Amino acid sequence: MSQTSTQIVAPSRLDFSKGFIFAVASLSALAILSLLLIVIWMSLREGVPGQASVYSFKNYATLLTDPYHYKVMWNTLWISLTAVLVSASLGFIFAWLIERTDLPYKSLAVALLSMGVLIPTFLKAMGWIFLLHPRIGIFNLWLKQLFGLQNSPLNIASLTGIGFVEGITLTPVAFAMISSALRSMNPSLVEASSVHGVGRLRTLLRIELPLVWPALVSVVIWIFTIAIAAFDVPAVIGMANNIFTFSTALYFTVNPTEGLPKYGISGAFGTIMIIFSLFLMLPYFYALKHSHRYQVISGKAYQTRPIELGRWSIAGWGALLLYSLLAFVFPLLAMIWTSLLPYTQLPSWQALENVSLARYTELAVDRGVIQSALNTLFLMAVVPTLVVLLSAAISWIVTRSRMRGRFVLDAIAFLPHPVPNILFALSIAYLALLISNILPIYGTIYVLLIVYVVCWISFGTRLLNSNMLQVHKELEEAAQVGGVRALRILGKIIIPLVRPGLVYAWVWMALMAYRELTMAVLLASPKNPVLSTFIWSQWNGGGLGDAGAAGVMMVCVMSPLVLTLWIFARRQQRVIHSQS
Repeated sequence: MSQTSTQIVAPSRLDFSKGFIFAVASLSALAILSLLLIVIWMSLREGVPGQASVYSFKNYATLLTDPYHYKVMWNTLWISLTAVLVSASLGFIFAWLIERTDLPYKSLAVALLSMGVLIPTFLKAMGWIFLLHPRIGIFNLWLKQLFGLQNSPLNIASLTGIGFVEGITLTPVAFAMISSALRSMNPSLVEASSVHGVGRLRTLLRIELPLVWPALVSVVIWIFTIAIAAFDVPAVIGMANNIFTFSTALYFTVNPTEGLPKYGISGAFGTIMIIFSLFLMLPYFYALKHSHRYQVISGKAYQTRPIELGRWSIAGWGALLLYSLLAFVFPLLAMIWTSLLPYTQLPSWQALENVSLARYTELAVDRGVIQSALNTLFLMAVVPTLVVLLSAAISWIVTRSRMRGRFVLDAIAFLPHPVPNILFALSIAYLALLISNILPIYGTIYVLLIVYVVCWISFGTRLLNSNMLQVHKELEEAAQVGGVRALRILGKIIIPLVRPGLVYAWVWMALMAYRELTMAVLLASPKNPVLSTFIWSQWNGGGLGDAGAAGVMMVCVMSPLVLTLWIFARRQQRVIHSQS
């Protein structure tokens, strides 16, 4: 009798546990969809939140008949294409050097390419202003003094300049995606080409490039979507020079210098970008769907014979060092130099007499910095924890269960990837204003917490999906036979086995919370300052030296986190290699 009762109770407990996981995952998906629908709803209304309004397409008519918005989209397109060209080209070159050749000290090369994570993108943009701005750029001032020029020969505050800076900051992303494809490619076709006397350049163009074509298409589309939504570089370099892109124009529409925010125009602009972003992902999925045409990896073991570079290894390392100098060394040095001086000066013995740490000592005890640091630490601790928990629930349903609609759930969780994150920030701001009388969260740190979690669920699910697929279902089935509930299986079996992926995701999202500016600046208020918005306010207010000093302090604090992430990733890579 007791055995029969046990058999009856166990399934009900199991169903309740599955229902709880499904409820958590469904609420996460509902939050993503709701914020996107609010943007569309906003576009059909007029006036400010809380006021009665008729529904019409007037905002779309205003948007589409204004030449300014066409100029904004042209600027966005030009900058994005330049960023794609720079990052994809450099990413492929560096991936080919590290994965396909005998380039010495490859670990050091990978470390150099990863070092750019130390400096948030908006700080790199500030560094480039200090280097190549027509008026205050140190390098321009030096060239004018050296050659007796009246005008600055270089101008980073241009469409091409902004695209170049965006491109070199996105090069590590392109490198990681392309190197993965090159690493897993069977080199037998390349070696056969070499045996038949085909030159290296022709082999590269006719064999290697076509084989990694899906990866290249993915890189181009992925970087293009990131560049379209980018706020950091266009805001720092472009806005002061009247160069506006989608994100910066949206920012000024919601935070105008005069008049009321135009939420309806912002919603219409955002809706068009949502549709464009989703259509842009169609070729990405098409490339993934047809990637089997490029599969050249068999079950047979093979050993890659690297291409001998000879003296060309010097040129390879020269390119890597030049990239490192341009990507983070020069911008960081320019930022440090400017932060130590009362005003911008060329490096000289006379200028060294004015060097002072006054800005650093003042910032160390500044109440605004302390409050911003505390808020940032709060987000760094809470956001990754919530994202990991919610992503684990979604990934378990998608990869381990047989629930109906699980693939729809996965698709919804993917939406924050192609859709610009600034639109989620716009949506949560509008929603917070609507419910301010019921739940006064507008302008608080909790608004940032919500939008960070919603937007980064997509990253967590992408990473955990691949990790959970590697866990054999026999372990889970054995626990189910023993009457163990799904929630306990997830906590005691699945999560411990995918712990490396969870730790990696947690640390990486803590870094993202530390350096995020795009969403934070749209939701910034005196109640929710974080370090990135504090630096932005100093920069936007004309305190370039103070912004530089705060940026240097931010990099110094960030360094141990990046080092921890790098050491952890290296250890996991060694474990994988030892197991294989």
